[in-house]
Amino acid sequence: MDAQQLLQQFAGIQPGGAPALGGSMGGSLEALGDLRKALEASNYQTDVATLNGGGALGVQSLDTAMKTTIQENDHFTLFNRLASTNATNIVDEYSRQTNVGGFLGGSFNSQMGVVRSAQGEYSREVGMVKFLMTLRQVGYVLTVGKNIAEPVALEERNGALQLLTDANYSLYHGNADACPVQFDGIFNQIEKEVAAGNMSGDNIVDLDGGTLVDVDPFSRINTAASRYGSWGKSTDVFLPNSVQVDLNKNLDPAYRWTPSGGNTPVLGGHVEGIRITSGILKTNLDTFIQDEENPMVYPFEVHNSALAVKNASFKPAAVAADAAANDAASKFSATRAGNYYYAVAALDGNGAGFSEVVKTAQVAVAAGKKVVLTINQSAAATETGYAIYRGRQNGTSDTSDLRLVKIVKKAGATTTFTDLNRDIPGTVMVPVLNMAQGSDAIGWRQFQPMTKIPLPFGIGGMPQYSWFQFLFGYLRVTKPKHHGFIKNILPSTAKWRPFTAE
Repeated sequence: MDAQQLLQQFAGIQPGGAPALGGSMGGSLEALGDLRKALEASNYQTDVATLNGGGALGVQSLDTAMKTTIQENDHFTLFNRLASTNATNIVDEYSRQTNVGGFLGGSFNSQMGVVRSAQGEYSREVGMVKFLMTLRQVGYVLTVGKNIAEPVALEERNGALQLLTDANYSLYHGNADACPVQFDGIFNQIEKEVAAGNMSGDNIVDLDGGTLVDVDPFSRINTAASRYGSWGKSTDVFLPNSVQVDLNKNLDPAYRWTPSGGNTPVLGGHVEGIRITSGILKTNLDTFIQDEENPMVYPFEVHNSALAVKNASFKPAAVAADAAANDAASKFSATRAGNYYYAVAALDGNGAGFSEVVKTAQVAVAAGKKVVLTINQSAAATETGYAIYRGRQNGTSDTSDLRLVKIVKKAGATTTFTDLNRDIPGTVMVPVLNMAQGSDAIGWRQFQPMTKIPLPFGIGGMPQYSWFQFLFGYLRVTKPKHHGFIKNILPSTAKWRPFTAE
């Protein structure tokens, strides 16, 4: 039955055009036509004030089940993989053993010789629980209406996702030196251990702006993690999609691993695991690792303009750049020499974000030179760290054309940062970790479960429900030597490229 027949029945008109007695309208085809015209008089208006005729009679299609394009629980890849244990105090102490004592061959002795003493080597470690908090509010009227199903439950979920987002991001990129309310992420913890001489620099592999396409960087870190004195192994690598794609396209099939019963590994197929000496290195996609799609590689004001302006009180007073001196450690080669712009934003120590950037004049950098930035603190002197940004080789000074080089701790009224081109903007770092359960080499240390604390209704004089949501914890790396990372990876698909000819 077509639409015309349905309308005729609704109007009480018999087949052939004669009105039926007692019909609901009892009208003619002319009246039916007027109704049909009125009901079809909408031109897809989205502004309800413009609706007229039949369009004004239509029921609004306002779905109570909100469709969202946001992070879900399975996006928190590293957080979900880490073993979670309970911290009993916000100052979380534990002991780390680094040696069983003695030396190789030192237990041999003659039949009546004096037995040499030996003792294991231990260190006392301290971890600081950090506090992730959010205030959530829902207006009373919103809970009465039916436009959004269960708005309080929705905001509870949003609060949990916000806390987990910050936690998962900071597992990689947290920097307690530059922002004391954060916990140190895996990259910062490994760099500190290497700088202190507690582990080998071999645990960090530098691709120097190359793509990650073969097994060698993973094998080198696994070798460092499993050698004498470390006794670990590499089990998992965490990658953004851009780096995973390069592996999928290029990794030699001989090193690819697929689960039992899978297809024969071929170029282009997804690399689920990589065959290395210690076994299978599992690949894990994580969107929270900084690549060019992550907002934190841009100056804060690009994505958070209003907040950056609000943070003007701790904006650096001035930034100057000097590229006159040579340095044997410089990686500004002849092909990477050129003109560069730098910029610096200050970081608030209470988690309020970054200030707007202060830019330098264009700096001409010759091969073998180093660039020394001198940063003068703000008038308020309340910042605790600085984010260093650099533009492309012979690029522009546009704020959106700058990318993060490094975040550093404030050193006083004047802070200096030396750029040797060893931390390349626009590149990616990926951690290679030992997450074997028996190793207990890394984990999430949590002070209490995620908590909701309701506040009195109408707090602040407004008719609204309010509550706090808390997550207290930190990343504890108990065996740093078991881990490493690959740095300065430039995905082949990257649109922003730091060097003109590469």
